[in-house]
Amino acid sequence: MVDNTIQQPTRRQVLQTGSVVAGAAVAGCLGGSDDDTLGYISRGGITQDAERELFEEWSADSGIDVTHQEVADDAEMVELIAANPNDFDFANLVSWAYELNRLEHDEGLFAEIDVDRVPNYDNVDDAWQSAPLVDDNPYGIFYYISTQGLIYNTEHGDISSWEDMKDEEYDGELTLQDSAVSRFGNSCASLGYDIAEAANDDDLYEDAVAEMEDQHENVFTYWTAGDEFMRLLREEQAAVSEGWGGRAENLQEDGYPVEYVIPEEGCITWSTAFSIVEESDMKEEVYDLLDFIYERENAVELAQTHKYPVPLEDPPEEITERAEYTEDPDDLVWIDWSDIVPLQEELEQRHNEIQS
Repeated sequence: MVDNTIQQPTRRQVLQTGSVVAGAAVAGCLGGSDDDTLGYISRGGITQDAERELFEEWSADSGIDVTHQEVADDAEMVELIAANPNDFDFANLVSWAYELNRLEHDEGLFAEIDVDRVPNYDNVDDAWQSAPLVDDNPYGIFYYISTQGLIYNTEHGDISSWEDMKDEEYDGELTLQDSAVSRFGNSCASLGYDIAEAANDDDLYEDAVAEMEDQHENVFTYWTAGDEFMRLLREEQAAVSEGWGGRAENLQEDGYPVEYVIPEEGCITWSTAFSIVEESDMKEEVYDLLDFIYERENAVELAQTHKYPVPLEDPPEEITERAEYTEDPDDLVWIDWSDIVPLQEELEQRHNEIQS
């Protein structure tokens, strides 16, 4: 069972771990890991809808169906895989899932990836193939870029930095994620601090907490899920929100006057990777599907549909025009959970004190 004192601020929400027993009931009906079905687990929403559509093309050629399990967050994902390893074959994970695999499961949930069996992975830019998420992580291959910057209403002003959102004109019109780790990470970004250094230096740590307090001044509410900050922006309760570029593009398609910016100081990333479940007896088929996904035209199709850029070599405009496209992983702020987990309880307490 996952330690409930360890919470992960995923792209979707602050994680609250669920029941393994309840998870087993959900997963048991998937029917993955048999001769004609692959079981896939991810966070649902527009992203998984896009994947479902593309996977159906592969299924039409291979004769192998892909069943989809949608969960709220990576803690639930890891918990379900641990409880029902024979029901799942592959997953789409953020960095916290790999930390849980290490902390709670002795790195036993996922198979080491043999990239030679995914030749089309060569289409991914070399820098992203060695991004912190997958560098020295034998269990994942890089999938798409996800960042947590700022979305703002263009009719209320212009935002380019974390400093801009602290302007008094946004008093009572700012919403941020209700996640201590996300707030600490983006406060470090605002100050130009490395998260690991701030986590291990008392003075830098206190500077980052003070920045969390400063960024709180204009906040009227904190959000926990993407749908919540989108609603606040639609209803113009919020003029500025911490959030994800893919969601900003969805709002733009619906006609809302918003823009997404990675602040000039940088921001944290929740980029994702594909992993294969260790207990899967369909690894060969998963490798074939992954190779299909990384075919250049298929990767471009996914990025256009779910709005998160797959960082290809010599990327076409369909990739570079995505709101979260970033040329180099060094331009983003990556969380090293081995430094953060020991501080989790303290960070939660400080975050709660700031809100009180």
